[in-house]
Amino acid sequence: MPQIQAQTDLPVRAIDIVAVDPALLNFGIDLFQAVMNGALPVTDYEGEDLACVGMNVIARQVGGHGLSMEEEASLVLRVVAFGELVTRAESDSRIAAHVDAVGGNYQVTPAFLQAAAGADIVRRIDGGFGYDLDSMAARLMH
Repeated sequence: MPQIQAQTDLPVRAIDIVAVDPALLNFGIDLFQAVMNGALPVTDYEGEDLACVGMNVIARQVGGHGLSMEEEASLVLRVVAFGELVTRAESDSRIAAHVDAVGGNYQVTPAFLQAAAGADIVRRIDGGFGYDLDSMAARLMH
């Protein structure tokens, strides 16, 4: 994985992505974490990138439940970017109060999850995607 630089060091471009329901985002995060830590065994896993398997599990679980393709894609992208968001949020004074590291795990406030469900997502120059911390902070202040 490429080294993550401070957001101010990288030119970023906002991408057009729809907001998702916070409960759906929470569900997707739980699924992704379960795949990544082995709590949800994946029978068709054959050694490929586990993150990709996690994304496919999310898509399979929410598929056919009335979400548009844009909503499904937004959910998967937001879930995958969430881990980095939480890590970066710890060191951002505007939003750090909404994140707590407990026993090697992170706990976030309901307001943080609500903000993450609709915050802007940006494409970094390295090709990766991430949450826009300015957008997160603005949503948390309202």
